[in-house]
Amino acid sequence: MIAPLAKTGLISEALNLWLAVPIGFLFGFGLYHGGFTDSRKIGRVFYFKDVAVPVAMFSAIVTGALGLWGLSLSGFLDVSKVYLLPTYLAPMAVGGLLFGVGMVVGGYCPGTAMAAIVNGKLDALVFVIGFMIGSLLFGDLFPVWGEFYLSDYRGTLRLDQLFHVELGLMLLILVVVAITGIWVLRSVQRLLWSGKPDNPADEEQVLTPERALGAVALLVALALAWFPTDAFIEDHPTPPYYIVPKAPAGTAPAPSTP
Repeated sequence: MIAPLAKTGLISEALNLWLAVPIGFLFGFGLYHGGFTDSRKIGRVFYFKDVAVPVAMFSAIVTGALGLWGLSLSGFLDVSKVYLLPTYLAPMAVGGLLFGVGMVVGGYCPGTAMAAIVNGKLDALVFVIGFMIGSLLFGDLFPVWGEFYLSDYRGTLRLDQLFHVELGLMLLILVVVAITGIWVLRSVQRLLWSGKPDNPADEEQVLTPERALGAVALLVALALAWFPTDAFIEDHPTPPYYIVPKAPAGTAPAPSTP
C-alpha cells in the first residue's frame, strides 16, 4: 500500500495540508471552465433548463467510487486509512434541505462561490458573507440545536451494509443508477426546453461523449463487481482527531469541549 500518502508516512501532515492549495486552484480552474462559477447556470438546474451540474456530480461520484475500488484492489490505496464520514441521518437530511434552499436562493454552493469571487463576481461575495454570518450564528446558538445536531447517529453507514449486498455489487448498482439519472435529467431537459431559443445546452454535443463514458464506467463496474468487500475496506476505520469519536449505533457521542 502507498496511499494515502500522509497516513502511510510518505509525506508529512504539514505537506499534506499545503498540497491542498494547488489542488484547490486546480479545482477552481475546473469549476470555472465547467461554467459552475456562474450562479445562473446553477439556478437553471432547478428549472431543468441546464442539468450540467447534477450530471457532473453523478459523474464525480461514479469516478471516485470506481477509482477508490480499483486503486484498493490494485494494492495502491489502503482505504482503511481513509476517513469515512459518520452518518447522523435526520440532521444530515435537514442540513441537505437547507443547503439546497441556499443554492436555489443564492445560486452557489460554498466551493463555487469562492471560485466565483476570484472571477470578480460580487453576488458570490455577498453569498460568502452570508454563509459566514450564518456559520457564526450556528456556532453561537449551538446549545439550542446541539442535541438534534448529534441525534440519529448511525455510525459509518454504507449502502452495501444497508442493503446487505457485497460492496462491488453495490458499486455496479450505483453506476447503473447514475447513468439512469443522467438519462432522465437529459430527457426532462429535452422535453421542457428543446427547440426553445434560450436553451443553453447543445444536446448532441454533450450526449455523445456521455454515452461513451457511461459505457466505459459500466464495463469497469462489471469487471470489479465480483470482488468481496473484505478485499476493499475494513468495517471500522479509525476517525481522525478532529472528528467527534464514534459511538455505538443509535447513540450519539457527547460533544467535545475546548
